[in-house]
Amino acid sequence: MDALLVMDMVEEYIYGEKPFIPIEHRERLIKNIRKVIDLAHEKAVPVIYVNSAFTKDDPILKIIGHRPQAMKGTKGAQTISKLEPTKNDYVLEKRGYDGFWKSGLDELLKKLKISNIYLTGEQTDCCVRETGVTAAQMGFNVFIIEDCCSTSRESGQETAIRFMRACVGKIINSDDLKW
Repeated sequence: MDALLVMDMVEEYIYGEKPFIPIEHRERLIKNIRKVIDLAHEKAVPVIYVNSAFTKDDPILKIIGHRPQAMKGTKGAQTISKLEPTKNDYVLEKRGYDGFWKSGLDELLKKLKISNIYLTGEQTDCCVRETGVTAAQMGFNVFIIEDCCSTSRESGQETAIRFMRACVGKIINSDDLKW
């Protein structure tokens, strides 16, 4: 069974003061992800939002220089309105780069009997990559939907896609989905 993961499409990362996506790519990315979410809903594929929701004690804040971002309970940690989850979607809060870390994702995927994971969202060279690596190591078939992922680092997208193609899973585009 398939599941669509939407990684970190939250207010602070998309529309914040220092967005994690090049502004000139933002609307195209949102449109592509919206299309894939709509297709998943149409085909009864579970949609799982995995959002950063950090607390002041999370180790990740030391790594990112103690700069608060996407803090739990703030508007910045909420999914953007253009991709708002439905009542049948799942919304998980992660507390590090990897979508599996302290989020309950593993348990949910087991409960839903998922074997194929389709990744979308932010940042391709960070949270998307780390979640994909863990998923592959756990035995899931991983598909990265390239036109539904982005990053703020210029060379990050290409490098992450090249790494994931070699070490994580299959790279596809939204038009390739056959649900």
